[in-house]
Amino acid sequence: MQFKQELHNLQKNKMKISDYSTKVKNLADALASTRTPINDEDLIAVILNGLGKNYSWFRTSIAIQKTFLDFQ
Repeated sequence: MQFKQELHNLQKNKMKISDYSTKVKNLADALASTRTPINDEDLIAVILNGLGKNYSWFRTSIAIQKTFLDFQ
């Protein structure tokens, strides 16, 4: 439960995008190790929501995609 809550509350803020994505991946991996994996669609939503307004153009371009990214 802690990992899921931390993942959903995570914000990029002043982190580098590489640090932010690593943090997201580590939390997603931690969830998977507890047998409560997050699916790719939900993971994308979490990532995009945490980016903030400086990435609104990117969030929009990803949101209008017809297929979701695959993290496998």
